Amino acid sequence: MKTDRLRKSSFFSMLLALLGVGASSCIFLTPCMYGSPSADWSVKGRVLDENGKRVPGLQVILGSRYENSENVIYDQNYFPLDTLYTGMDGSYHMEGHGFPLNQLQVDIHDVDGPSEGGEFTDVTLIIKDFEFEGGKGWYSGHAEINVPDIIVKKK
Repeated sequence: MKTDRLRKSSFFSMLLALLGVGASSCIFLTPCMYGSPSADWSVKGRVLDENGKRVPGLQVILGSRYENSENVIYDQNYFPLDTLYTGMDGSYHMEGHGFPLNQLQVDIHDVDGPSEGGEFTDVTLIIKDFEFEGGKGWYSGHAEINVPDIIVKKK
C-alpha cells in the first residue's frame, strides 16, 4: 500500500514537472515573464548641409543611452546599436528589437573625405522625446523615432 501511494505521488510529481508547474512561480493568474524587457523601434532621419542640400555617404552610428533609467542593472550607459550610411537622398533608416531605449544617440561622421560634396564636421545628437506604445508586461511595445534633420557644416 505504501508503494502504491509512492508510485501515484511520483507519477503526479513527474506530470506536473513536465507541465512546468513545479519550475514556475506564475500559475494561472499572473503572466509569466522570462528574460528581460524588450521593445521594437524604427529610426528615420536625414542629413543636410548648411545650404539644405542632402548629403550622401556619411556614416551614421545609432546608439542607446540609459541615463537616469531604473531599468538598467549595469554600469555602462551607452551601447552602439548599428552603423548605417546615408543614401543618395541623405536619409537613413533602421528597425530594431531589444532592450527598450531610454534615449537615442545619433553620431554623424564623414568617412569618405572630400568626395560626395566635401568634408564635413562630426555631429552628435541625443533624442529623448519618444514613447513606446502597445506594450504589455515586459514587452514595452513599438516606438517610431523620427530624428529631426541633422545639419552638418563643412570643415
